Amino acid sequence: MCLVALAACLAAERDPPQKAVDAAVLRGVSWLRREQKGGGVFGAGPGETALALLALRHSGVPADDKACRRAAKYLEHSLPDGTVYGAALGLLALLEQDLAAHRAKIEKLVGHLAKGQCRNGQWSYAYRASARKKAGDNSNTQIAILALSAARVRRIAVPAECFDRLLGYLRQTQNEDGGFGYAHNQRVRSYGSMTAGGAMGLALCAAAGKLARPLPETARALAWLGRGFDPASNRGAAAAFGSKKGKRSDSFWRHYWLWSVERAGAACGVRRFGAHDWYAAGARYLVERQRDDGSWRDPERSLLATAFALLFFGRSTRAVLTPRPGDVTVTPGGR
Repeated sequence: MCLVALAACLAAERDPPQKAVDAAVLRGVSWLRREQKGGGVFGAGPGETALALLALRHSGVPADDKACRRAAKYLEHSLPDGTVYGAALGLLALLEQDLAAHRAKIEKLVGHLAKGQCRNGQWSYAYRASARKKAGDNSNTQIAILALSAARVRRIAVPAECFDRLLGYLRQTQNEDGGFGYAHNQRVRSYGSMTAGGAMGLALCAAAGKLARPLPETARALAWLGRGFDPASNRGAAAAFGSKKGKRSDSFWRHYWLWSVERAGAACGVRRFGAHDWYAAGARYLVERQRDDGSWRDPERSLLATAFALLFFGRSTRAVLTPRPGDVTVTPGGR
């Protein structure tokens, strides 16, 4: 490797200056605040409101901030909404907002997710339909298991079978290359965001079952992520989804991919995928791509892309999976 290329690689491995990250987060939070509508809503409804609230809380906005209180009040009234994304993101957001104040709703959402698990251990879009389905998809699944894991850490009762069934599914369906696709019967080829979600799911299920870690399947998924890692590229997405006349590429759901990277890295307790420092590379990429108004976008809408970027910077997964001193009440049946 020439000296110029080596210097570029070493620079990419260093975290961006903290003041640059702090400034990016402040500008992103300011933009996100302006997106809140009447009644506390962000975006299209409960799921997007919960995602925005989660991003605000993990960007240092206090729970008693007006924007957070309004969003939480809206979620109390609008959840459950019949969707797995809504229930899971709402559960995560309310856990971070105020466990004591929202405990009844939190336990209700846990119950909906537990009952809505597909027979093979996955989740699908609508939890009532999921409970009758044989299988779901790995996108809904990774958000659902993160939410249930966060609830378990906060000493909310979550059936052990939720983790056991998903662990069995993930171990049985991992692709030969170590990665994961969208579902067992569609978009089965490995790609970045689903492989990161699979690594996270394996780690969280192992933790719930008190299994020795890391599992060999987790190591294989992390190895897949380390091969050709690029924060800008949801590697394999174009091949998995099909090019659709060139309208899709590996930039498909790029910011969702970065949040998936953060979740996998935090849940697995690793700073590197192979030789790649995932946080340094991702943070530098996001700082450089922030828009003048403080948002991020493309290919996702600005609300989604900005929330995902803020959650990446906040390294939010480690926070939601860390017990807090006040969360000591154990509901019977919890583990």
